[in-house]
Amino acid sequence: MITVKKVLLNEELYFVWADERCFAFFYLLSSTGGKQVWAVSGEYKPLAANVDDFDSYDQALEFIMARAPVQ
Repeated sequence: MITVKKVLLNEELYFVWADERCFAFFYLLSSTGGKQVWAVSGEYKPLAANVDDFDSYDQALEFIMARAPVQ
């Protein structure tokens, strides 16, 4: 089972769990003038190599779910 957890009330930071293992996280990198930029990191996409950003929470989560170890 896949679970998404927001652990900090004041931050748009989400961790994605497969069973009891966190395999990815994503967060709101910036939000200016109504434009959001979400960044994704995890086992398959290290933060240091992050060249793809996403326009919404939904796009970031779709990217992660497509690569989830358990569906």
